[in-house]
Amino acid sequence: MTRIVFLLVFTGIIFTVCSQDNLQFISTPVIESNPNKSVVLAGILKFKTNKPVSTKLELTSENHSFTLSYDDNYDPSKGLPIIGMKPDRSYAINLMVQSAKETLVYKGNLLIKTPALPSDPIEFPRFKVTTCEKESLEPGFTLLNPRRRISGQTGFNVNFGLLVVIDNMGEVIWYYRTDSRISDFNFLSNGHIAYMTQDFRLVEIDLLGNVINSWYAADRPYKAPQQGIPVKALTFHHDAFPMPDGNYLILGSEYKAIENYYTSETDALAPRKTQNVMGDVLYEFNPEGEIVWEWHAFDYLDPMRIGYETFSGYWNRRGFQDIIDWSHANTILYDSTDNTVIVNSRYLSSILKIHRDNKDIKWIFGEHTGYADILKPKLIDLVNGDWFWHQHSPSLTTKGTLLVFNNDNYRARPFNEISETTLSYAAEYKINDEDLSAEVLWTSVIPGETGIASFAMGDVDWLEKTNNVLVSYGALNPSKEFGYDRNWSMIREYTYTTPARVVWEFHITASEENDGPQVGWTIFSAERLDNFIR
Repeated sequence: MTRIVFLLVFTGIIFTVCSQDNLQFISTPVIESNPNKSVVLAGILKFKTNKPVSTKLELTSENHSFTLSYDDNYDPSKGLPIIGMKPDRSYAINLMVQSAKETLVYKGNLLIKTPALPSDPIEFPRFKVTTCEKESLEPGFTLLNPRRRISGQTGFNVNFGLLVVIDNMGEVIWYYRTDSRISDFNFLSNGHIAYMTQDFRLVEIDLLGNVINSWYAADRPYKAPQQGIPVKALTFHHDAFPMPDGNYLILGSEYKAIENYYTSETDALAPRKTQNVMGDVLYEFNPEGEIVWEWHAFDYLDPMRIGYETFSGYWNRRGFQDIIDWSHANTILYDSTDNTVIVNSRYLSSILKIHRDNKDIKWIFGEHTGYADILKPKLIDLVNGDWFWHQHSPSLTTKGTLLVFNNDNYRARPFNEISETTLSYAAEYKINDEDLSAEVLWTSVIPGETGIASFAMGDVDWLEKTNNVLVSYGALNPSKEFGYDRNWSMIREYTYTTPARVVWEFHITASEENDGPQVGWTIFSAERLDNFIR
């Protein structure tokens, strides 16, 4: 175990009280360590004044300085979070408070020393920035969720969750540790983070790691957690989307016994049998855990149209024995421009847009083979470029276009021959809802570059200030070209040009000094934050 040392020092208080009407401290400012040990790169500042104040902190170490500001909605007597410090640093803190008419500077010494990062290579990955054109980057910090991976050790892989925030040089300024693997996460408008877990929970935390809200699938194959609101669902998986009214869209699932079902995805003539098949359910629930809208894939799509990895054992590893995976959605989002829900089905290599009012499918975007006649009028034609395969993370840009991370796995549906070539990349599509056509506007493919193949996960986001595109290559195999002998991951920031140009590249890898278990590290996604430090 890593020993955490958090040194807190405060000395003296020097200020003069002129009269009861002047702004003054009525308790000495003190710094406390964060009592929640899931976030150790944090402190709490407490003090009292005789008037409501806004607060400004200037933190300075030998090679890092920044400012934190809190308006008068924060009560300093209850504690102000100190967030944004780098590990293994000593910071001096200047404190200034301001009321409606007065400003007061604290004259005492406030010091804080942060702990080093965990040194055990199975507790924390290695980060490396290989390209950084600072003048071209989208400003802010990057939030990501490293996921450790050892083949054949399921518990080791899933009973560990990590969220990390880094600056553009790859230095950590915040991290959070929990006991279940994290998939999707969202940085919320209130400054909190909501994340999904392997054991079918949705959790909202503040930046000190305190649980603010949590929900869980009530029918999950585990005992009820110690806290949280039950939602009448079998699972929560992959992704949740915060709605404007405080509700959540979330991916769930259900299974059905289907007769004469496939037993192979490579041999069309293999014997058939009755199989328990898992399909996706889309839920919308309110903060009280009440489901207010739902959509069932079994009601609208043909479960006999399968994709590769149907028999990969995904649900077996999550507590559902002898249940095979059919639709395998991995992203859900809301389009407020037409009150629709967009859902991404990885195994079906399809993206669906669904009317939220009547639940009808508006369109289906993906390669066309195998669809029932009733759905063929809803299929979008691609007028240029290539189809995506086993894709992840469609997201809407401010222009109304659709970004997709194309994993490009297999390039075929059962029972067709699998392609030996994989080229994972991000692509932007302009979709015409009237004539159901789509056009490729941009891709991250760089001519002449050796292909990068992400066998799972992946993410793509539009960056509004620079019009750059942030692309996460979620799970990469060992690479001789990049010099890694275990699973690793990469994030790139591309220019929105043709061809695209890499202005930032960041690697998530195992420690080179690790002589123990052969740990690899992947990520589910990444998000650029412009307001992490207030």
